Amino acid sequence: MKLFIPAHCIELTGAVQQVLLLAKQQGFAIESIELGVSPTQSIQLLGQHRYSLQTDLFPSFSGSEPSRQNLAAIAIGYQSSTSDSDIDNLSPATLLIGATYKGQQRDIWRHTDGELRFLSGATLSPAQAWHHLAWLVTALCLEFPLEDALCLARAALNVSRETWPKEYVYFPTVQSCLSEETEQTVAFSFPSLAKQSLGLYPVVDNIAWLETLLKLGINTLQLRIKNPQQTDLEQQIVRAIELGRQYQAQVFINDYWRLALKHGAFGVHLGQEDLQTADLHALAKANIHLGLSTHGYFELLTALKIRPSYIALGHIFPTTTKQMPSRPQGLVRLALYQQLVASGSHYLSSAPASDHKSSIEQAIALPTVAIGGIDVTNIRSVVECGVASVAVVRAITEADDVHAAVKHLQAELASKPQERKLSTQEVADVNG
Repeated sequence: MKLFIPAHCIELTGAVQQVLLLAKQQGFAIESIELGVSPTQSIQLLGQHRYSLQTDLFPSFSGSEPSRQNLAAIAIGYQSSTSDSDIDNLSPATLLIGATYKGQQRDIWRHTDGELRFLSGATLSPAQAWHHLAWLVTALCLEFPLEDALCLARAALNVSRETWPKEYVYFPTVQSCLSEETEQTVAFSFPSLAKQSLGLYPVVDNIAWLETLLKLGINTLQLRIKNPQQTDLEQQIVRAIELGRQYQAQVFINDYWRLALKHGAFGVHLGQEDLQTADLHALAKANIHLGLSTHGYFELLTALKIRPSYIALGHIFPTTTKQMPSRPQGLVRLALYQQLVASGSHYLSSAPASDHKSSIEQAIALPTVAIGGIDVTNIRSVVECGVASVAVVRAITEADDVHAAVKHLQAELASKPQERKLSTQEVADVNG
């Protein structure tokens, strides 16, 4: 990754270097990030994702400078007075930081799917905006997607300049794809799972594998059938639910929430894209356990608002089992995400109780499941990040000796270190 900063704002380089040092302390590899002087009036990022950034923090800001070929041009407005109607038609090339929209101050941008996305956030002073920009640029250099870079930049304003933000309380509130009414309806209503109940979590694509693994004593499994046009789809789901009851196991149905609801499944696993269409209220009312996939800060904050039965963190390593919407997260990000979830659970435990069960019970019970490219060669390093469970696919389905592979993986998972407890100071920080 190469970062070029215009000469008229070269002092931004020092702020970026400070954030890079913090990233190095967390374990990020920063050696490949090169800093230089931009030949244009824009900040240029040249890497896997290529950006040309302009901002009204600089006198030369115009919002119309032609960008280099193959660069995504982004105009960042820190002092925006844009009207609600203009924001409704916001260009995909514009970020608004601390803008007022429908009576609330927010960071606003348009996602690649065309949807407006929001973070809570007040208008920033010039000094705060400069600090925010340094974090935003650095996070992009570290190959965080834009929405995650924006979450990090906001959180960094709530900690000292020598601190990487990790605790849930420092992060902004996200506006997810759910309506506020729906979010309030499902809050705390999904049944909890004890962390120790998950164990090794195989993900398989047919009933034969499901039954084989249940006979080996696996307690938690997921049926993930990729083809929605499969002729025996409903029969396989019905049989999976029956087998789960027969073996008293926790069987999750991936994606097909309507069929899971129809036949009374133990649990459903959904991706973030499913949140726009799935009837979470109906699933919660039916007391169906919910697992949610996440791929970074924005999606984690969304999941924590919904408060499912567990949160999947991935994909950790490269995987060929499905087309992934993000880059491999790696162990450094996994450890940071785990700490965010753990601190979020402690923070949310102080929220009011719901009609179904106390928020303390639900928040503390919220486990995490790491997924993606995990096998016997790397499972040890994954569980040391503090996750409650590990989901595997090829480590079992492609094993020469399935029984031996299951036993080996289970042994590694069972011998994970005791979960780290928050220090007195961390608890004080989380509780404000």
